Amino acid sequence: MKIPGTELFPLLSAAAGDTGLPWWLLYSQIEQESDFDPEAVSPCGALGLLQLMPSTFPSHSREELLDPEVNLRLGSRYLARLRDTFHAEDADNRLQFALAAYNGGIGYVLRAQALALRQNLNPTQWSSLAQVFPEVQVFISGRWRRPDSQQVTHYVARIWSQYQARQLRPIPGVSGPAPSPPQIQVA
Repeated sequence: MKIPGTELFPLLSAAAGDTGLPWWLLYSQIEQESDFDPEAVSPCGALGLLQLMPSTFPSHSREELLDPEVNLRLGSRYLARLRDTFHAEDADNRLQFALAAYNGGIGYVLRAQALALRQNLNPTQWSSLAQVFPEVQVFISGRWRRPDSQQVTHYVARIWSQYQARQLRPIPGVSGPAPSPPQIQVA
């Protein structure tokens, strides 16, 4: 069952306002994650509109994580924290890195940056990271692990493509084009 726009759009506006994330980026991510189904549960146990993992939000019950308002608030804040991890990148690359970290894990993205640098690629560009992602491995719990690099790179590409196609469209319920996100000052 898809969430009606009359319920989703105000929640998206609140999340975008709270985090500085672009409204259409969050919309595109929800489309990719759950196809707008607030009751979606993945085979690995991810829940709701933004497919939150209960292990990432242990202080919240399953019911809370399936609540559209809570799910969108927590998921967007988590994506914003991931975005804010990156400081040398431009705004678009920060968002793409955050999407990759949201899907595959921050450790893999940081490792990909280090690998890109060692291969004389630009570690501040998503195109460089996407190129080296298949080679990434991280030592976790006593063994080397690799991300599903194809899944992560396709995830970022699909959301980014949808976001770019939509970003200048008016936001439903708001007149005019989508506002630009606030500029983040990095010290």
